[in-house]
Amino acid sequence: MTRISFLHNRGLLGIIIAVAALLAAGGAWYYYSRVLPAQASPAKETIRTTRVRRGDLVITASGTGTLIPSAEVDLGFSSGGTLAEVAVKVGDRVEAGAVLARLDDTDARAEVAQAEINLRLAELDLAKLTREPDVAELAAAQASLADAQATLDDLTTPPTTEELAAARDNLLSAQKALESLLAGPTQEEIRIAKADLQTAEIDLQEAQAAYDKVASRPGVSATSEAMELWRASTAYEKAKATYEQTIAGPTEEEIAAARAAVAEAQTQLETLERGPDPQELAAAQAKVAQAQAELDALLAGASSEELEAAQLAVEQARLTLAAAQAQLEGTVLKAPFAGVVTAVEAQPGENVGTGTIITLADLDHPLIELHLDETDLDKVAVGYEVEVVFDALPDKTFHGHVVQVSPTLVEVDGVATVQALAALDEERGNNPRFLPAGLNASVDVIAGRAENALLVPVEALREFAPGQYAVFVMVDGQLQMRPVEVGLMDVTSAQILSGLEQGDEVSTGIVATE
Repeated sequence: MTRISFLHNRGLLGIIIAVAALLAAGGAWYYYSRVLPAQASPAKETIRTTRVRRGDLVITASGTGTLIPSAEVDLGFSSGGTLAEVAVKVGDRVEAGAVLARLDDTDARAEVAQAEINLRLAELDLAKLTREPDVAELAAAQASLADAQATLDDLTTPPTTEELAAARDNLLSAQKALESLLAGPTQEEIRIAKADLQTAEIDLQEAQAAYDKVASRPGVSATSEAMELWRASTAYEKAKATYEQTIAGPTEEEIAAARAAVAEAQTQLETLERGPDPQELAAAQAKVAQAQAELDALLAGASSEELEAAQLAVEQARLTLAAAQAQLEGTVLKAPFAGVVTAVEAQPGENVGTGTIITLADLDHPLIELHLDETDLDKVAVGYEVEVVFDALPDKTFHGHVVQVSPTLVEVDGVATVQALAALDEERGNNPRFLPAGLNASVDVIAGRAENALLVPVEALREFAPGQYAVFVMVDGQLQMRPVEVGLMDVTSAQILSGLEQGDEVSTGIVATE
């Protein structure tokens, strides 16, 4: 049933050559020159030889297989009902998402419509309540009333002597600040800024010198010198910016801001001295009245508990609608993938439950479920080639490759077997799409293949160590032992990877002749 394959280690080639030389020089000479002539035999003994040839060597493991779908699923409805339509029949090809069957959806549609009405009613109830304030709205209304009342109190309360004095001081301070800006920096300010910059520059130079002394140390960035250098650099940049700003004088924006501060202080002082304007006072009073009215309206609204209940009612209505829509969608049975209908087990008008009514299989990419004898476990692996001949198509060979090997042995007819799956390769001329599932086949797994290889009979090999081989080569009428590297090997032939050339004459043993 099977053929055998070996892989060999090249690691001890030097030692092998040395051993082979000794054996060739001593053992072969002794055996063929002394031992054979000394044996008394009525028959002549002849050395049998053959030539190294080129050919193909294929190692296979044979088994049986069955064509199965790459995917197969039993389909049914999520809930029972009356079957209104079966849109497919056995043998139909369908695309993913295609409708396969429908239940009577009259009740499901009515439930969706009622759920939509209930949701709308709950939303209207909530809308009415949300026009009333929540806690945040109440706090905002109360704050607005407090601000309006404070503004009115400020207008109706005469300024105190202290407030007038503070307003005058504020105006005077603003005017002095403006005059100082317009006059520009004093010589003293420039001198101080320059001195600060020079001091910062000296500190930076000293910190840099200290850092340079330890710069080559590992982890220098975490040292105190690195931290001091960073601090000195920051201080220098700040002092430099201050000096440049001082000698540059005020910007147009600073002068404009100072003028605005003077104007604002002047207005505040005049407002305090003049007292409230009648129109301003009336506006403040109206604002207080409006804020009070808004707060009273909010206080008369719904409570937070009522609002929460309404919101929960809306959420519950939404969940009910979603469930009704899912129930309606469940009345339609759709194909989860493209495939072929292999079974239909119900007809329109029948009451069905949640069991299987349609079976769908992917036959566009069928698989071969194959079984090999357990002794062939080492002859099958993912990626190995397979050759398949179906019993129904004995004149055509399909090609493929192993895609899965079962991690456990499977018992078939009381015999433990290795189970594997193989995919058929369409690009090699196969057309497996129209093959019916269940076809039986003979399968050969290609465990090894050597094309146009140097071949010798296995009888020519002499194994002098595990996995290490030599052959006797006929040279000028004398046998010489030569180590060889062996590749694939079956029961009759062995592949020679190195050590021989095509046409070399090798010994396959000794035969007795009359």
